[in-house]
Amino acid sequence: MPKRISPSTHQSETQADQALLTELNEVDAEIRAVLSDLFPPFSQMIDARRRTLGAMKRAAIVLTAGIGVPETDELHAKRVSLAAALEMLHLALAVHMAISEISVTDTVQYQSLLGSTILAGDYCFSRSADLAVRTGDPVVVEIFSEALKRVSEANLRRFFEPSALHLEEDSELFLAGIAAAGQLTGTSATLQSAQSQLVSDLARTQSPVVHLQTLADAAVFAALSPLQRARWQALIEWFSTK
Repeated sequence: MPKRISPSTHQSETQADQALLTELNEVDAEIRAVLSDLFPPFSQMIDARRRTLGAMKRAAIVLTAGIGVPETDELHAKRVSLAAALEMLHLALAVHMAISEISVTDTVQYQSLLGSTILAGDYCFSRSADLAVRTGDPVVVEIFSEALKRVSEANLRRFFEPSALHLEEDSELFLAGIAAAGQLTGTSATLQSAQSQLVSDLARTQSPVVHLQTLADAAVFAALSPLQRARWQALIEWFSTK
């Protein structure tokens, strides 16, 4: 596992960027560890689906909003678990949504693929819940469960109401990540609101650099510690490359 950069009062832009990448690697290692007891064809199915999901944006948001004052090893471990839980939830939802992609006409083969897909998705849901529980905070688990409920309901509606407007999964999971990370760090309602607005903008735009000035000028972000501001700067710049 990559060596973690110890937190300091001040971080250069390079240090903040590297610290975020290091923690993202830790999240990836957590996910690989909980998936390691799977065997083919389930492991192949989940690996293939995971490769299509792209950058771990939900994890990056949690790893940013989850920087505390003071910053501790215990908090670090909790935010990595939470970040991995949210990414695993995203994976589970993606696996279940793959049901709509099954196109075989043979009934027996279809039933086999359907059953395997459901089991693989359920396995990921179970592991994501386990990771959320590792935070040791029942409110975090409740936030996590509510996000799962809302996104799952929205995905079901897609099957029955194709023309209706639907909840955007990324935005919902981004906001859940902010709320859960805020619970771990004791973030004020005012700061959580500002962070939620920022990540909502990030979910909608492909040009997050626009928000760098917003972050620099907003009074609520100016009240953050230097370490927290450096991580938010690193997050926004990371988003601009994804």
